[in-house]
Amino acid sequence: MITRRHIRIKVLHHLYAHASDNELGAATLLKNLDKSLEEVHDLFIWDIHALLRIHRTASDRLEKVRSRKVPDSALEDRISAFTDISFFDLVRNDARLIAFSEGVHADWSAYDNHFRSLWEQVFESEEYDKLLAMRDDFGAQKRFIKYIYQEHIAENELLHDIYEDMHVGWSDDVDAAQMMSGKVISSWNDQGGLIIPNLYKDEGDAAFGALLMRKYFEFAVDSEARIESKSKNWESDRIAKLDVVLMKLCIAEWRGMEEIPVKVSMNEYLDLAKEYSTPKSSSFINGILDKIVTNLREEGLLQKVGRGIIE
Repeated sequence: MITRRHIRIKVLHHLYAHASDNELGAATLLKNLDKSLEEVHDLFIWDIHALLRIHRTASDRLEKVRSRKVPDSALEDRISAFTDISFFDLVRNDARLIAFSEGVHADWSAYDNHFRSLWEQVFESEEYDKLLAMRDDFGAQKRFIKYIYQEHIAENELLHDIYEDMHVGWSDDVDAAQMMSGKVISSWNDQGGLIIPNLYKDEGDAAFGALLMRKYFEFAVDSEARIESKSKNWESDRIAKLDVVLMKLCIAEWRGMEEIPVKVSMNEYLDLAKEYSTPKSSSFINGILDKIVTNLREEGLLQKVGRGIIE
């Protein structure tokens, strides 16, 4: 599930690209933003299919064992403790996941060797022995799936590298996609229930990115003037373009998002400055925005309602 922080990061990246190349119009930027947000869902599909691929690898291994001339019932029994877990068929056959997967083509077959190695690590783990001891216990099965996902998918550096090679923007999207995969696992219950999460928490979050970008352009000229007037001691070419975009976004959120408190917006963009801009950017931005928000209040241009009134 995409959080508003993640949406802000997406908007920031697109607007920074626009600041460096003004040939991109607002309509194109909005279209690109929507596409990049939807691609988080594509990454989730790849991520959940990585978990399914481990199960398929185990199932292939079981078939090979069963096809041997000399049976090995002990090995069959050990492998089937994992392959018999109903979670995987539930996910694989879920109508919503099938619909979401159309057009994504999340095919891990090119990485068979890697998944065989992952399966061997899982098969030889202490956690697998714990599963064997309680193989018919739903809680034990669920804990085991969580273990596989966390230790062998979520923390897998090679998979992270593969994701980044697939799409340059996915390095920032992994956390959001993994949150969605985690919700699928957590939602599984002993009645066969399963939830495939939506990309957004609600309609407000779904509309947030486009609204923020529109407000950015609506107040752009006035915001630039305010920033320039409060940074007269700084030469304009010494102020990082990213810092200007961050400040303009914060001002846009102050003036255009009535239900978001001023401090919430300020803290969000200061955090983004610490993560994406220069070491001194956060303190510089804080000083400029403090002056601007004072003026906006004096001019009656901060119209907050509901939660937005909270200081």
